[in-house]
Amino acid sequence: MSRMLRDIIRLLRVHQWVKNLLVFVAPLLGHAFARADALPQACAVFVAFCAAASGVYVINDIFDLQSDREHPRKRERPFASGRLPLWLGVVGPLLMLLGILVGRSVSPATGAIVAVYIAVSLSYSMYLKTKPLIDIFVLSMLYTVRLFAGAVALHVEASMWLLSFSAFLFLALAFVKRYAEFQAIVASGKSYETRRGYSGKDLELLRTMGISCTFASTVVLSLYVNSENPVAMHANPQLLWGTVPILLFWQARMWLAASRGKMADDPIVYAARDWVSQLCLVSIVAVSAASVYL
Repeated sequence: MSRMLRDIIRLLRVHQWVKNLLVFVAPLLGHAFARADALPQACAVFVAFCAAASGVYVINDIFDLQSDREHPRKRERPFASGRLPLWLGVVGPLLMLLGILVGRSVSPATGAIVAVYIAVSLSYSMYLKTKPLIDIFVLSMLYTVRLFAGAVALHVEASMWLLSFSAFLFLALAFVKRYAEFQAIVASGKSYETRRGYSGKDLELLRTMGISCTFASTVVLSLYVNSENPVAMHANPQLLWGTVPILLFWQARMWLAASRGKMADDPIVYAARDWVSQLCLVSIVAVSAASVYL
């Protein structure tokens, strides 16, 4: 693979596409994949968000050009390092347009959700990322938009249990992302412009709020398992209790990795490369499947 092709893949943040797997969550939980047309539609939504997200990343790299050049790790990005010419930034709007069109091919509502995702993401890149706490809530909302898009595209109801659980889970992930970023800055002993509204003094507060969201998401999951809702779709709903400690262990591991400086700045990408996180995911899927079919 040529250096230019590697830089283009890095510019598009292909490794970040793992976040877009969230579009499959609601259809999977709603057993929508029993329909023949469900999987192609879900894959189209996935492609739409991959294109839209990559387009936003391209634009974001242009806005963050100066701060990236001062960052010890981000200065190696294709635009910041000068390996790719800035005129290639034109692919950003093209990819965003492609994402909207692919979304509309599924349904007008899906195309509209992709457009909202792009608008919020651009607002985050240009301004909202500089506002403390607002940036974290916007990040968690962008995760939720992906989940909601999968539900809308395949006509599956996103229950209040799912939305409540995901709200706290995504908030926890957004907090750990921001904590990991600034923990690395403090540990390096260097100071550079990050276009964020935080400082090293906020680390303990970020960790406290994030860990609180971690436990809140576990409590919501526990309440759901203990409710009457799982009875309708699970042959043995008691087995779902096994997902609660696994989820809590995984989130605690994320915080431990961030505190030890092992997480660069994105918990989802870290988890996708971490074998323990992969084992936790497989275990949750196995326990959930057992509760349905056993």
